Amino acid sequence: MILENIEKFTDYVPTAIGSELNELKPFLEESEQWIQDKLLGPDLYAVIAGLPDTDDLKRNAQAVVCLQAYESAIPFVDLVQTPNGFAVVSNANLAPASKERVERLLEFVARRLTALLDKTISAIRSDKACVAEWKKAPAFEFRTEIVFLTTTELRNYSGNKEVKYYDLDAVHPLVLSFQNQLAEHISHACLNRLLQKRAAGELSEREERAFRAIQTIVGAKMRGENAYPLTEGLVNYMISFSDEFPDYINSPEYRLKLSQKYENKKNDTTFFFG
Repeated sequence: MILENIEKFTDYVPTAIGSELNELKPFLEESEQWIQDKLLGPDLYAVIAGLPDTDDLKRNAQAVVCLQAYESAIPFVDLVQTPNGFAVVSNANLAPASKERVERLLEFVARRLTALLDKTISAIRSDKACVAEWKKAPAFEFRTEIVFLTTTELRNYSGNKEVKYYDLDAVHPLVLSFQNQLAEHISHACLNRLLQKRAAGELSEREERAFRAIQTIVGAKMRGENAYPLTEGLVNYMISFSDEFPDYINSPEYRLKLSQKYENKKNDTTFFFG
């Protein structure tokens, strides 16, 4: 397990200091399963679990496990079921928190969890050995098939500063749809190659610039803006550096771009008066 010692839970969630930690075990188990199935995959999960607790990547992953578990547990921690329904656990020395304070706590947990998930993904991408293990996971393809790999990217390019980690999954189909629209201009082969190289951390400087342009275009579409001028700018940029974008240059989309519309010239045998 990534969090072997439940006592470390309060290192990452200080407000749980007064909790009976064993009550959190079901939520921690679910969170460990979630991070393995939905993010890391079993191979990378095992690698991170085997790292020393002082390793930054493991500490980030531990924090994610704890915060995701805590977010799930908060609605239940002060409730007990009785024969007559649910009751709030009382303590003579502590007054129940208001609904508003609990909601603020949930908001803070979601924001912190979002930031730490982004840090974890960035740390994985910076380590080629971790990327190699990540590629074995079914979750890898799902996470890397859209242009926004982190919530920070989604926030920056969509203009929505309130998005949380779960919003990245929610917009996944929409982003794929906009990417498919863009691929009609730059080709699916070119877009897929750039996505693969981004996931592996292998984009050249010009490819990185093109990829940021793609993110900008998809973000504009998400905001309901006209992205055609941006798309034309991207296409022209790729043509200017054709050696860096062979998938586009060899595509039907490029040949269509180059094809000229018929011009009604006077010296043409089919010339006609307008």
